[in-house]
Amino acid sequence: MNLFIFIFSLAIAFACFWASIKMLKIYYKVKKWDTINARVVSKKIESHFKYSTSRSQYAVRAEYIYHYKGVEYVSKKVYLVELANGQANHLEKTAQSKLNRIKDEMKVSVNPLNPQESVM
Repeated sequence: MNLFIFIFSLAIAFACFWASIKMLKIYYKVKKWDTINARVVSKKIESHFKYSTSRSQYAVRAEYIYHYKGVEYVSKKVYLVELANGQANHLEKTAQSKLNRIKDEMKVSVNPLNPQESVM
């Protein structure tokens, strides 16, 4: 039984370590991107249907428009984790607080190699 607990704990530790390394790589990659202003078109709080029984089921969604090198782009990525096809979930009160921080104009980071890729 102790061996099973050790292996299970080791697997969880490895998964957490791998996820944190992945997020750090994304953070440092995005840090090198160009930062520009974007106009927020819409913002809302959504409930994730697949997390409807969880307390942290709320997501902040925003759609914004930005111009990069004379071309207009539309994006919906708010959090870095969304660049890795993940999602950020919050308690309802926290989601409302984060939604209130999104103003009509926000800074976004734009990938200079692929301007369609951006994050708020």
